[in-house]
Amino acid sequence: MFETVLTILTIVFQVVGLILAAVGLLNTFKDSSASGDRFFARVLVTELGVVRQLWAGLKSLCRRLFGRPRSTVTHALGAALEISAAVSAQGTVQFGPLPDPAQDPDAFKAAVEDRLNRVHNLAQDVQYNLGQEAKAREKEDQKIGSDFQSRIAALDEESKQATIRGLHEQVLGLFCVAAGLAVQSILDLYF
Repeated sequence: MFETVLTILTIVFQVVGLILAAVGLLNTFKDSSASGDRFFARVLVTELGVVRQLWAGLKSLCRRLFGRPRSTVTHALGAALEISAAVSAQGTVQFGPLPDPAQDPDAFKAAVEDRLNRVHNLAQDVQYNLGQEAKAREKEDQKIGSDFQSRIAALDEESKQATIRGLHEQVLGLFCVAAGLAVQSILDLYF
């Protein structure tokens, strides 16, 4: 009677342990995989890859042992396409007509100086605006970078917690299986 109860208890421990380990594996997969991934599809792909590698190794071993030539593999290379674009911008700054230097050299000189000063001021304004834009972009880049780093840290911590939850379930399940096996081994030794 006692032996039957212990045997049933070990079977229950092992079944509960296997279920907990499977739930833990499934939860770990769900928490760490992309949405839409299927657990068994990925497992089957891995298993099929292992079977293919074993089959290729077995074929290669048979060819070496029996002296048959290796099969040849031909690779077809596709043509690479290159796409490029060139963008350019042009601008023309025009002023009104200059006074005739032969008739009024002082007016000509004053008009040229005025135009040079305006061009110089425009160039300084553009340079200042470009500097301000560069500073604003640098600040925005730093803000985006810090936001990105904080998001990465939060997602990393969340994935660690989710993975730890699944691992806890797996360890608990494996502990139950081990306890069941230990009790069953003791039963086998004494009864």
